[in-house]
Amino acid sequence: MSGPMAGETSCQMMERLADDLRESITKASERAAKIKARIAELKAQANPDQSQISALEQTLEVLLKKIEDDRTSLADLESVISENC
Repeated sequence: MSGPMAGETSCQMMERLADDLRESITKASERAAKIKARIAELKAQANPDQSQISALEQTLEVLLKKIEDDRTSLADLESVISENC
């Protein structure tokens, strides 16, 4: 997270951070969908590469955890904004 920009109020900064977090969640969700599709592609092959599938599944797990954490942070931030701005 970054600090306030010149002339930015604390409420404006929190709104900007919330927008950045929403964008990050959207991009991470799109990436997760692509990874899920790639895993499904690999599993559909006659002799799927289990090591590649495993690596992608681990990447997906980490990404989904990040999305979950970001959503929690966003909910907390939105709560602070609604209470204080």
